[in-house]
Amino acid sequence: MKFVIKIIGALILAYQANAQTILRFQTNITPNAQHLGDVLVITGDKNNLAKIPLDSHPGVGRKITKKQIIAWIKNKRSSFKYQWRGKKTAVIKQRTQTTGMDLINKARSELKNQLEKQEYSHVELTTKTKLKGSVFPLSAFKIQIPSEYPVAKQVCVRLNYEKHSIPVWFTVKAYQKVLVAKHQIKNRTIVREDDFILKEQSISGLKQMPLTKLLHPFWLKKSINAAQVLTQKYLIEIPSIIKGQSVQIKIVTHGVSIITEAIAQNDGDIGQTIRMKNPQTNKYFVAVVTAPNQAEIPS
Repeated sequence: MKFVIKIIGALILAYQANAQTILRFQTNITPNAQHLGDVLVITGDKNNLAKIPLDSHPGVGRKITKKQIIAWIKNKRSSFKYQWRGKKTAVIKQRTQTTGMDLINKARSELKNQLEKQEYSHVELTTKTKLKGSVFPLSAFKIQIPSEYPVAKQVCVRLNYEKHSIPVWFTVKAYQKVLVAKHQIKNRTIVREDDFILKEQSISGLKQMPLTKLLHPFWLKKSINAAQVLTQKYLIEIPSIIKGQSVQIKIVTHGVSIITEAIAQNDGDIGQTIRMKNPQTNKYFVAVVTAPNQAEIPS
Protein backbone atom coordinates (compact mmCIF):
# COMPACT_ATOMS: atom_id res chain seq x y z
CA MET A 1 0.00 0.00 0.00
CA LYS A 2 2.81 2.37 0.92
CA PHE A 3 4.46 1.55 -2.37
CA VAL A 4 1.30 2.53 -4.30
CA ILE A 5 1.03 5.87 -2.46
CA LYS A 6 4.66 6.65 -3.28
CA ILE A 7 4.05 5.91 -6.95
CA ILE A 8 0.96 8.18 -7.05
CA GLY A 9 2.88 10.98 -5.32
CA ALA A 10 5.72 10.68 -7.80
CA LEU A 11 3.28 10.84 -10.71
CA ILE A 12 1.66 14.01 -9.31
CA LEU A 13 5.05 15.69 -8.90
CA ALA A 14 6.03 14.70 -12.40
CA TYR A 15 2.74 16.08 -13.82
CA GLN A 16 3.16 19.38 -11.97
CA ALA A 17 6.73 19.68 -13.22
CA ASN A 18 5.58 19.27 -16.81
CA ALA A 19 2.25 21.13 -16.49
CA GLN A 20 1.79 23.96 -18.92
CA THR A 21 0.80 27.50 -17.99
CA ILE A 22 -2.94 28.02 -18.55
CA LEU A 23 -4.06 31.42 -19.85
CA ARG A 24 -7.46 33.04 -20.26
CA PHE A 25 -8.80 36.58 -20.38
CA GLN A 26 -9.95 38.23 -17.18
CA THR A 27 -13.73 38.63 -16.97
CA ASN A 28 -13.45 42.42 -16.71
CA ILE A 29 -10.48 44.30 -18.11
CA THR A 30 -10.40 48.02 -17.32
CA PRO A 31 -8.26 50.98 -18.44
CA ASN A 32 -6.58 50.79 -15.02
CA ALA A 33 -4.77 47.57 -15.96
CA GLN A 34 -1.03 47.87 -15.20
CA HIS A 35 0.33 44.32 -15.37
CA LEU A 36 -0.33 41.26 -17.51
CA GLY A 37 -2.13 39.69 -14.55
CA ASP A 38 -4.74 42.45 -14.84
CA VAL A 39 -5.50 41.27 -18.38
CA LEU A 40 -5.10 37.49 -18.06
CA VAL A 41 -5.93 34.85 -15.47
CA ILE A 42 -2.70 32.84 -15.33
CA THR A 43 -2.69 29.38 -13.74
CA GLY A 44 0.62 27.61 -13.13
CA ASP A 45 2.57 30.84 -13.57
CA LYS A 46 6.09 29.41 -13.27
CA ASN A 47 7.55 32.31 -15.30
CA ASN A 48 5.94 35.10 -13.23
CA LEU A 49 4.08 36.34 -16.29
CA ALA A 50 1.43 38.08 -14.19
CA LYS A 51 4.01 40.58 -12.93
CA ILE A 52 5.12 41.76 -16.38
CA PRO A 53 4.24 45.49 -16.61
CA LEU A 54 2.14 46.57 -19.58
CA ASP A 55 3.63 49.02 -22.07
CA SER A 56 0.65 51.36 -21.52
CA HIS A 57 -2.86 51.44 -20.10
CA PRO A 58 -5.33 49.88 -22.56
CA GLY A 59 -7.85 52.36 -23.95
CA VAL A 60 -11.59 52.05 -23.37
CA GLY A 61 -13.28 50.15 -26.20
CA ARG A 62 -10.02 48.65 -27.46
CA LYS A 63 -10.28 45.04 -28.66
CA ILE A 64 -7.51 42.62 -27.63
CA THR A 65 -7.00 39.24 -29.29
CA LYS A 66 -5.30 36.06 -28.11
CA LYS A 67 -2.85 36.37 -31.02
CA GLN A 68 -1.79 39.87 -29.94
CA ILE A 69 -1.34 38.82 -26.31
CA ILE A 70 0.73 35.73 -27.10
CA ALA A 71 2.97 37.68 -29.50
CA TRP A 72 3.48 40.36 -26.83
CA ILE A 73 4.33 37.77 -24.14
CA LYS A 74 6.82 36.00 -26.44
CA ASN A 75 8.48 39.34 -27.06
CA LYS A 76 8.93 39.68 -23.30
CA ARG A 77 9.67 35.99 -22.57
CA SER A 78 11.45 34.22 -25.44
CA SER A 79 9.69 30.88 -25.03
CA PHE A 80 7.12 29.26 -22.77
CA LYS A 81 4.55 26.53 -22.95
CA TYR A 82 0.91 27.35 -22.42
CA GLN A 83 -2.65 26.29 -22.92
CA TRP A 84 -5.30 28.83 -23.85
CA ARG A 85 -8.80 28.52 -22.52
CA GLY A 86 -11.94 30.51 -23.06
CA LYS A 87 -12.73 33.30 -25.50
CA LYS A 88 -10.14 34.52 -28.00
CA THR A 89 -10.96 38.23 -27.81
CA ALA A 90 -11.70 40.78 -25.07
CA VAL A 91 -12.83 44.42 -25.00
CA ILE A 92 -11.56 46.99 -22.52
CA LYS A 93 -14.48 48.28 -20.47
CA GLN A 94 -14.79 51.30 -18.25
CA ARG A 95 -15.03 50.30 -14.62
CA THR A 96 -18.03 51.73 -12.81
CA GLN A 97 -17.27 52.91 -9.27
CA THR A 98 -20.47 54.91 -8.74
CA THR A 99 -23.94 53.93 -9.93
CA GLY A 100 -26.27 56.37 -11.67
CA MET A 101 -28.71 56.12 -8.75
CA ASP A 102 -25.92 57.05 -6.30
CA LEU A 103 -25.23 60.19 -8.34
CA ILE A 104 -28.93 61.13 -8.47
CA ASN A 105 -29.37 60.54 -4.73
CA LYS A 106 -26.36 62.72 -3.95
CA ALA A 107 -27.73 65.54 -6.13
CA ARG A 108 -31.20 65.18 -4.61
CA SER A 109 -29.88 65.20 -1.04
CA GLU A 110 -27.76 68.32 -1.58
CA LEU A 111 -30.59 70.20 -3.32
CA LYS A 112 -33.07 69.28 -0.59
CA ASN A 113 -30.64 70.38 2.13
CA GLN A 114 -30.18 73.77 0.44
CA LEU A 115 -33.92 74.34 -0.01
CA GLU A 116 -34.70 73.33 3.58
CA LYS A 117 -32.43 76.14 4.78
CA GLN A 118 -34.70 78.65 3.01
CA GLU A 119 -38.19 79.74 4.04
CA TYR A 120 -40.17 76.88 2.50
CA SER A 121 -42.53 74.83 4.66
CA HIS A 122 -41.82 71.71 2.60
CA VAL A 123 -40.34 70.73 -0.76
CA GLU A 124 -41.21 68.07 -3.37
CA LEU A 125 -38.53 66.91 -5.83
CA THR A 126 -39.07 64.77 -8.94
CA THR A 127 -36.04 63.46 -10.85
CA LYS A 128 -36.11 64.14 -14.60
CA THR A 129 -32.71 62.61 -15.44
CA LYS A 130 -31.55 59.02 -15.97
CA LEU A 131 -27.83 58.45 -15.46
CA LYS A 132 -25.33 55.74 -16.22
CA GLY A 133 -22.64 54.95 -13.69
CA SER A 134 -19.34 56.78 -13.34
CA VAL A 135 -15.78 55.55 -13.18
CA PHE A 136 -15.07 58.12 -10.46
CA PRO A 137 -15.89 57.59 -6.76
CA LEU A 138 -18.93 59.41 -5.38
CA SER A 139 -16.79 61.35 -2.90
CA ALA A 140 -14.83 62.93 -5.79
CA PHE A 141 -17.81 64.94 -7.04
CA LYS A 142 -18.50 68.51 -5.94
CA ILE A 143 -22.03 69.86 -6.10
CA GLN A 144 -23.08 73.03 -7.96
CA ILE A 145 -26.64 74.26 -7.25
CA PRO A 146 -28.33 77.53 -8.36
CA SER A 147 -29.13 79.70 -5.35
CA GLU A 148 -32.01 81.89 -6.55
CA TYR A 149 -35.08 82.48 -4.39
CA PRO A 150 -37.80 81.61 -5.11
CA VAL A 151 -36.42 78.44 -6.67
CA ALA A 152 -37.16 77.69 -10.34
CA LYS A 153 -39.70 75.04 -11.36
CA GLN A 154 -36.89 73.06 -13.00
CA VAL A 155 -33.46 72.98 -11.37
CA CYS A 156 -30.22 71.55 -12.74
CA VAL A 157 -27.81 70.23 -10.11
CA ARG A 158 -24.31 69.65 -11.46
CA LEU A 159 -21.89 67.07 -10.12
CA ASN A 160 -18.41 68.26 -11.04
CA TYR A 161 -15.09 66.44 -10.98
CA GLU A 162 -12.07 68.03 -12.65
CA LYS A 163 -13.18 68.64 -16.26
CA HIS A 164 -16.19 66.34 -15.97
CA SER A 165 -19.68 67.69 -15.23
CA ILE A 166 -22.85 65.61 -14.87
CA PRO A 167 -26.21 67.48 -14.99
CA VAL A 168 -29.12 66.14 -12.92
CA TRP A 169 -32.51 67.80 -13.52
CA PHE A 170 -35.31 68.02 -10.96
CA THR A 171 -38.86 69.34 -11.06
CA VAL A 172 -39.33 71.35 -7.86
CA LYS A 173 -42.40 72.28 -5.86
CA ALA A 174 -41.45 74.51 -2.94
CA TYR A 175 -44.31 75.43 -0.61
CA GLN A 176 -44.71 78.52 1.57
CA LYS A 177 -47.58 80.43 3.19
CA VAL A 178 -48.18 83.46 0.96
CA LEU A 179 -50.95 85.87 -0.02
CA VAL A 180 -53.16 84.58 -2.85
CA ALA A 181 -56.09 86.43 -4.42
CA LYS A 182 -59.56 85.46 -3.17
CA HIS A 183 -61.03 86.40 -6.54
CA GLN A 184 -60.03 87.99 -9.85
CA ILE A 185 -58.97 91.61 -9.41
CA LYS A 186 -58.64 93.99 -12.35
CA ASN A 187 -55.75 96.36 -12.77
CA ARG A 188 -56.10 100.01 -11.69
CA THR A 189 -57.78 98.91 -8.48
CA ILE A 190 -56.97 99.75 -4.88
CA VAL A 191 -56.28 96.47 -3.06
CA ARG A 192 -56.13 95.71 0.65
CA GLU A 193 -55.01 92.71 2.64
CA ASP A 194 -58.59 91.44 2.97
CA ASP A 195 -58.67 90.93 -0.83
CA PHE A 196 -56.23 88.06 -0.24
CA ILE A 197 -55.91 84.96 1.91
CA LEU A 198 -52.76 83.50 3.48
CA LYS A 199 -52.37 80.05 1.96
CA GLU A 200 -49.66 77.42 1.65
CA GLN A 201 -48.84 77.14 -2.04
CA SER A 202 -45.94 76.23 -4.31
CA ILE A 203 -44.00 79.36 -5.22
CA SER A 204 -41.51 77.65 -7.55
CA GLY A 205 -40.86 79.66 -10.69
CA LEU A 206 -41.92 83.05 -9.32
CA LYS A 207 -39.71 85.84 -10.64
CA GLN A 208 -40.18 88.02 -7.56
CA MET A 209 -40.54 87.54 -3.83
CA PRO A 210 -44.08 86.53 -2.81
CA LEU A 211 -45.81 88.74 -0.27
CA THR A 212 -47.03 87.47 3.09
CA LYS A 213 -48.80 90.67 4.20
CA LEU A 214 -49.90 94.12 3.00
CA LEU A 215 -49.02 96.89 5.41
CA HIS A 216 -51.38 99.38 3.70
CA PRO A 217 -53.56 99.67 0.57
CA PHE A 218 -51.81 99.57 -2.80
CA TRP A 219 -52.65 100.29 -6.43
CA LEU A 220 -52.88 97.17 -8.58
CA LYS A 221 -51.04 97.92 -11.81
CA LYS A 222 -51.61 94.48 -13.34
CA SER A 223 -54.70 92.25 -13.20
CA ILE A 224 -54.46 89.18 -10.98
CA ASN A 225 -56.45 85.95 -11.19
CA ALA A 226 -58.17 84.10 -8.37
CA ALA A 227 -55.75 81.88 -6.36
CA GLN A 228 -52.75 83.65 -7.92
CA VAL A 229 -49.80 84.46 -5.67
CA LEU A 230 -49.29 88.16 -4.98
CA THR A 231 -45.82 89.55 -5.68
CA GLN A 232 -44.43 93.07 -5.64
CA LYS A 233 -44.60 93.36 -9.44
CA TYR A 234 -48.38 93.77 -9.22
CA LEU A 235 -48.28 96.71 -6.82
CA ILE A 236 -47.38 100.38 -6.79
CA GLU A 237 -48.25 103.15 -4.37
CA ILE A 238 -51.69 104.65 -4.97
CA PRO A 239 -51.30 107.60 -7.40
CA SER A 240 -51.99 111.08 -6.05
CA ILE A 241 -54.52 111.49 -8.86
CA ILE A 242 -56.41 108.62 -10.50
CA LYS A 243 -57.81 108.77 -14.03
CA GLY A 244 -61.52 109.69 -14.00
CA GLN A 245 -61.41 111.42 -10.61
CA SER A 246 -62.67 114.92 -10.07
CA VAL A 247 -59.64 117.09 -9.33
CA GLN A 248 -59.41 120.53 -7.75
CA ILE A 249 -57.58 122.82 -10.17
CA LYS A 250 -55.81 125.97 -9.03
CA ILE A 251 -55.23 128.65 -11.66
CA VAL A 252 -52.87 131.48 -10.75
CA THR A 253 -52.78 134.52 -13.04
CA HIS A 254 -51.68 138.07 -12.35
CA GLY A 255 -51.54 137.33 -8.64
CA VAL A 256 -55.10 136.07 -8.57
CA SER A 257 -55.93 132.42 -7.69
CA ILE A 258 -58.96 130.75 -9.18
CA ILE A 259 -60.18 127.32 -8.03
CA THR A 260 -62.16 125.10 -10.39
CA GLU A 261 -62.88 121.41 -10.99
CA ALA A 262 -61.71 119.12 -13.79
CA ILE A 263 -61.69 115.42 -14.64
CA ALA A 264 -58.29 113.67 -14.70
CA GLN A 265 -57.52 111.98 -18.00
CA ASN A 266 -54.44 110.17 -16.65
CA ASP A 267 -53.03 108.84 -13.40
CA GLY A 268 -50.38 111.07 -11.92
CA ASP A 269 -48.10 111.60 -8.94
CA ILE A 270 -46.90 114.84 -7.39
CA GLY A 271 -44.73 116.80 -9.81
CA GLN A 272 -46.08 115.09 -12.92
CA THR A 273 -47.95 116.96 -15.66
CA ILE A 274 -51.19 115.23 -16.69
CA ARG A 275 -54.08 115.91 -19.03
CA MET A 276 -57.34 117.32 -17.65
CA LYS A 277 -60.84 117.91 -19.06
CA ASN A 278 -63.10 120.84 -18.18
CA PRO A 279 -66.53 119.17 -17.70
CA GLN A 280 -68.36 122.44 -18.49
CA THR A 281 -66.63 123.28 -21.77
CA ASN A 282 -65.34 119.77 -22.69
CA LYS A 283 -61.98 121.40 -23.41
CA TYR A 284 -58.68 119.74 -22.50
CA PHE A 285 -55.64 121.25 -20.78
CA VAL A 286 -52.67 120.13 -18.73
CA ALA A 287 -51.90 120.71 -15.08
CA VAL A 288 -49.15 119.80 -12.62
CA VAL A 289 -50.08 117.48 -9.74
CA THR A 290 -49.41 119.25 -6.42
CA ALA A 291 -51.19 117.01 -3.89
CA PRO A 292 -53.74 114.16 -3.75
CA ASN A 293 -56.68 115.22 -5.97
CA GLN A 294 -55.10 118.66 -6.52
CA ALA A 295 -53.31 120.17 -9.49
CA GLU A 296 -52.23 123.60 -10.66
CA ILE A 297 -52.05 125.28 -14.02
CA PRO A 298 -48.73 127.09 -14.15
CA SER A 299 -48.91 130.80 -14.98
